Amino acid sequence: MPVILEAKDLVKRYPLGEGEVDALRGVSLAVEQGEFVAIMGASGSGKSTMLQLLGGLDLPTSGEVVIDGISISALDEEHRTLTRRDKTGFVFQFFNLIPLLSVAENVALPFLIAGDAASRHRERIDELLALVGLSDKAAHRPDQLSAGEQQRVALARALATKPAILLADEPTGNLDYTTGAEILDLLWDSAERLGQTIVLVTHDARAAAYADRVLVVRDGVVLDEIVLGRRADHEAKPLIRRLAELGL
Repeated sequence: MPVILEAKDLVKRYPLGEGEVDALRGVSLAVEQGEFVAIMGASGSGKSTMLQLLGGLDLPTSGEVVIDGISISALDEEHRTLTRRDKTGFVFQFFNLIPLLSVAENVALPFLIAGDAASRHRERIDELLALVGLSDKAAHRPDQLSAGEQQRVALARALATKPAILLADEPTGNLDYTTGAEILDLLWDSAERLGQTIVLVTHDARAAAYADRVLVVRDGVVLDEIVLGRRADHEAKPLIRRLAELGL
């Protein structure tokens, strides 16, 4: 499969007092179309910084990010924003839904931001609501939903424009165990059934075990790559054993 996302020697340096600290130190990776990749590491390891750079939410101090053939690191702010809108979908730990909009309107938000009428995309919105199991709650407001249902809406919204890549930052971090598993199942299903490319940032081996492969990050570098393969059982034990061997 073709490479849809590539990072080349990413360095991210932040000021700290009178000096600087390196959050990332020369990270490179390539993600193929339809692949599900997890980036795993402890708090402060650099994994969330990596996701922000991969999605064009921030710029590297040096290095390059290429999404679907476009070098976003070389774009000005306006074109980087447009590329991010057109090429990426984001799911965060906190759902970031618009309280005054209905479920269907929240899912339609990417179209509205692009200046397009939601009515032109009714079939796509209905398809996504069915995918996440919320067809019967299209008219509900976010405060009428459980936390898990809100995250389902956030996932549907992220998938609305059929992005080249879906970036998920600790999407189960605000959910209980059972609800988190349901969200992970939906992510895996979107990769399996829709061919969606996914990069998931997590500190949880159970979540990372859903991926085809896991990049283990520590102190701003990729410490190891663990290939799991596409499968349906989501067995975390082999991954946990390998992490133990790495002292994580």
